[in-house]
Amino acid sequence: MSVRDSAIKVFVDCPDFSNGCDIDFFRAEITFVNYTQNPQDADVHILITTQQTGGGGTAYTITLIGQHHFAGKADTLHYNAPPAAAADDARRGVKGVLELGLVGYAATTPLGDRLHVSYDAPHGAAAVVHDPWDYWVFQASVNGNLSGQQSVHFGSAFGNFSANRTTEQWKLNFSTYYNYNESDYKLPVYDTLGNQTGTQTLCSFSRGFGGNALIVKSVGRHWGVGAVGSLSNSTFSNQHLWVRAAPAVEYDIFPYSQSTRQLLTPHYEIGASRYRYYEPTLYGKTAQTLFDQSLTLAATVKQPWGSVNASVQGANYLYDFHKNHFTFFGGTSLNLYRGLSFQLSGNVSLQHDQLSIPLAGATAQEIILQQHQLASSFSYFMFFGFSFNFGSIFNNIVNYHFGSSGGGGMIMMM
Repeated sequence: MSVRDSAIKVFVDCPDFSNGCDIDFFRAEITFVNYTQNPQDADVHILITTQQTGGGGTAYTITLIGQHHFAGKADTLHYNAPPAAAADDARRGVKGVLELGLVGYAATTPLGDRLHVSYDAPHGAAAVVHDPWDYWVFQASVNGNLSGQQSVHFGSAFGNFSANRTTEQWKLNFSTYYNYNESDYKLPVYDTLGNQTGTQTLCSFSRGFGGNALIVKSVGRHWGVGAVGSLSNSTFSNQHLWVRAAPAVEYDIFPYSQSTRQLLTPHYEIGASRYRYYEPTLYGKTAQTLFDQSLTLAATVKQPWGSVNASVQGANYLYDFHKNHFTFFGGTSLNLYRGLSFQLSGNVSLQHDQLSIPLAGATAQEIILQQHQLASSFSYFMFFGFSFNFGSIFNNIVNYHFGSSGGGGMIMMM
């Protein structure tokens, strides 16, 4: 039996799949532990969860949960990656914090005599941070894509700009966007004898722009009060202009400091909206002003056994409570038993408030090309699946050979 055989066994669990959670990198760099395939075999279950910071960075919460002879022992560590941090910088930062946390467990094993601690002492006292941007973070992007073949062509463009500022007391988010999508289809045309006489081109396009604003003031460890605002234009939704403003309040059953692991929040809004439509609606409206309210209950739990996300939202227009919608969302990833896991997610929406549907309806071409929103009393989406792995419980080896195909396609020779 080698000394390495006596090393603690760990399982690294990254439900958020962030850049800082590079398990291959951890295996290559942290070599005084053994990595297992399944959480049930581990002495320490490492749960790494993330949350975006106000400055655009990523806050990592690294929880080490003891199992077997370490049962009852747990440690929580933190690492903050700065905005626009390179993936390598993020994973090295997480690795450094993770090493420190694992030393306390490894020190009780025969490998403890082989561990050494070093410390980089600062040259002077830490200075008070002066931020010339006053915590404001700005981001702008413009992108597009083109694809097609002889008879089909697709193109799209998208741009956005955002400005955010987050402190312990305030959260300010402002954003704006523009998108354009176009598709061209060349269809053959035949005569009565079945001979092709030419082609017909069908064109489909949609465009939209908008913006969102969020202002939140923290009130204690559980409350947040503020306001939300939205503005949008959408040919798909028959909305030439939609403007909405609403005060809002939210309460977290758990302290917000625990939000990376558990969250349970009722959120209430009451606001006013102004609509202008491209075409007269089913109700004969070309413009209208309406008052509405919504209540959302959201819950998130991330534990060694898996994660669960769920929310339910109800909303209605105040002039007619029958003009409402209810949306249910749920998602879970469960570690059932030694390599067997189950994933399920989906949503169902019961909608009775589609006020912008055009009175003229949609043509068959517009339905097929999905150019306009269609009247429907419900919508749904669901995904589910099982996965199972078995074999050796250890997972220490990293081998990068033939790890990338260089982005090319597969060439088959016959």
